Amino acid sequence: MAGLSVVAADPGAPSQAEGVRHELRVFRRLTAASLRAYSSQRLLGWLWWILDPLILIAVYALVFGELLALRQGPEGTDYPFFLTCALVPWRWFSLATRRGGGAFVTSTPLLSSTLVNRRVIVTSQAAAATIECLLGLVVLFAMMIVYERPFSPALLMMAAPLAVMALHILAISYLLAPLMVMLPDLGNFYEMFLRLGFFLTPCLYSLERVPEAHRGWYVIVNPLVGVIEGIRRPMYEGLAPLWEPLGWSAAWAVMLLIIGNWSFKRLGNDAIRML
Repeated sequence: MAGLSVVAADPGAPSQAEGVRHELRVFRRLTAASLRAYSSQRLLGWLWWILDPLILIAVYALVFGELLALRQGPEGTDYPFFLTCALVPWRWFSLATRRGGGAFVTSTPLLSSTLVNRRVIVTSQAAAATIECLLGLVVLFAMMIVYERPFSPALLMMAAPLAVMALHILAISYLLAPLMVMLPDLGNFYEMFLRLGFFLTPCLYSLERVPEAHRGWYVIVNPLVGVIEGIRRPMYEGLAPLWEPLGWSAAWAVMLLIIGNWSFKRLGNDAIRML
């Protein structure tokens, strides 16, 4: 974010609306700076935002679809499309929470030199990752055309699981931002958590593969089951999301947002003093 100039908010601002407009301007500048920074570090720039999900889909489709023959199960013979419907949102969650959670660490010069709303710094990092992942939708909709999936009215219902996913990203980013400073090893633990979470969430396999006797608890204790299924069903099957699993995911999102806000308010100042 070198060269970014942020004007400190004037304590004597004439109105609250002016303060909100100021923070929105800062948010846009920080988000744009993050996008420029990440794309400039790669030879192919923003093309990696499309190539990355394509490579992941190809590798997982080969290993799990062909070698482990999941395409012969309930996932269906069009396994690459089945995978895409889950890998694109999972990549969004993974990338946005890593960037948002590490915002204090990556924005140390900004935090120590200017008066910027700390929440704006965290949300701008998560927003930049979200914009990167939006290009994954190009891959997703291209796969819908290749596999001749209709653009059904059920696609409009994806707004609900997408909103729940955004709440999860915000909650975890707020929770992790101060803790990543205070516990330097937490970043490694979170990477491990993401790898385990990926395999414990129905991304590579169908929810039907979870034994029916344990499926209820699986849906309750895994916060992202309802979200992943809620995004995949409208695209892959043309059906509405499963509302009960999505309800549990939403309950988890609210609880995590409460905890994340508490962590952010309680530990934010201490974390910044440690930078």
